[in-house]
Amino acid sequence: MPPAGTNAAEPPPPALLALANAVPNVFWSVLGLGPIGVYCYQWVTRPWLYGLLAASLLAYAVPAAWLGRWQLSRTPGPYRRLGVAAANRVMQHGDFVNRLTRRRYPRYRRVVARGAVAGLVRTTYQQERFHLALFLFFLAIGAYAAVHGQVGWAGLLALTNVGYNLYQMRLQQYIRVRLAAGAPRLGPQ
Repeated sequence: MPPAGTNAAEPPPPALLALANAVPNVFWSVLGLGPIGVYCYQWVTRPWLYGLLAASLLAYAVPAAWLGRWQLSRTPGPYRRLGVAAANRVMQHGDFVNRLTRRRYPRYRRVVARGAVAGLVRTTYQQERFHLALFLFFLAIGAYAAVHGQVGWAGLLALTNVGYNLYQMRLQQYIRVRLAAGAPRLGPQ
């Protein structure tokens, strides 16, 4: 039952949704970007840093059609087996945040109409490109660390790259697969 003064039929305020989703976003960003930030600040020469960063930003030029070709599967099963669905529980706009929001606003749904699906699909492609660019940057910096004999750093950067970027790219694909499977069940536009 919603707290007093809250109309369960009303949507949650955008500021509340932004705050609820900012908490896991900041947490995972600090955890994922912290090690590479420290390493780059302490060890990477600026010309290499800027050059590798600029090269990795070329991932934003990848068309959505190419991202679709790199998709792991057209069904959710392989993503679930890899733990992507489990990771979605603790991400922004994930199961945990949505469950907490629905406690106070039981009718809240992130996607309620077919028109919203198209917007969410565009967002997943943008986020996949972002994490692809970071994946390439982490990979390049990890190689830089390995070439300079810093195997511990290279290993840590590889681990954070898998957790922060590869899983996020797979999560965006998983969301699109789920949206494609559920699109006929969504309400009218």
